[in-house]
Amino acid sequence: IEYIVALLLDEGRLGGFHFNNRKYGDDDLIVGSVNPFELFLIYVELVEAEERSDTRIDYMIDQTHNIEPKIEAMILSVMNLQEAYAKALLVDRAALAEARHSGDVLGAHRLLLDAYATDVRPLCARVREDLGAADDPIAAFKESGYAEKVAQERGEGAGAGWS
Repeated sequence: IEYIVALLLDEGRLGGFHFNNRKYGDDDLIVGSVNPFELFLIYVELVEAEERSDTRIDYMIDQTHNIEPKIEAMILSVMNLQEAYAKALLVDRAALAEARHSGDVLGAHRLLLDAYATDVRPLCARVREDLGAADDPIAAFKESGYAEKVAQERGEGAGAGWS
């Protein structure tokens, strides 16, 4: 997927990106749940495009959760996106360009792995706090009681996935 993203960006043809994850025929899984490294590589391409031009890309989450609680699954998707984006920002672009130019495939791969292996969860939590949001959005959502309130209002027979 990241190669397709890179090609479309290079040709100026990527207007938007629908984030989801897939396994077999199901493409509505939590973003980053199946192959988080692929998500990171997609963001590496998106960040590079943002840095080199005035490219505007619209981002959307394209999911329908049937088993997981819908709101918590969406929050987790957003958190996974934030972490992949933060890791993509850590890539040493100059060193990566040099490795690519010199044909150092393993050197380029190691640069990507270094950024990918960085634990950015504390950074993302801090940024959320700085923006006035909860550092742990899932815990905040659970503590809010919103899911229970909505389930109570809907009564018996409401879809189990909404809790």
